[in-house]
Amino acid sequence: MANKQTNHPAGKKIRKLYHLDPEDARFVREQARQKGVSESELVRLAIRAYQKKLDGDPFLELLGSVEAGVNQASRHDEVIYD
Repeated sequence: MANKQTNHPAGKKIRKLYHLDPEDARFVREQARQKGVSESELVRLAIRAYQKKLDGDPFLELLGSVEAGVNQASRHDEVIYD
């Protein structure tokens, strides 16, 4: 059976204990309430989002980071490095 929130297979979870600063604990509590999930589920979602970011293609992150006008491809070195 899959978890409704994440579509990950339901299975045994490993219990962990973490200490948070009061501000971080408030943030987690408020975000979980707003999203309608448990605090644990919010932390799992955040970890998975972070994993995706780490596993992502770094070149995709560069898309749109350089402004170029029409026909700039022939001068790409000049556009990028100047």
